[in-house]
Amino acid sequence: MKPIDALVEKAVLEMVERVGPCSLDDLVSLLPHFSSGSEFAAVDRMSTDSRLVIRQLGYSTYHIARSP
Repeated sequence: MKPIDALVEKAVLEMVERVGPCSLDDLVSLLPHFSSGSEFAAVDRMSTDSRLVIRQLGYSTYHIARSP
């Protein structure tokens, strides 16, 4: 994993812990110093290894939460 990937993952996890479950759009707006693409990739990796849970709420609305 590249160092920037680890930084994005850490920032995403910290934000979800701080604000609680949120939409993917909210997460992108809460972390403006990272690109949305790097945030999407980090969320994808962390959902694959069960650190995060993604639920689709609507056509293009996703809800991100820490895994139980």
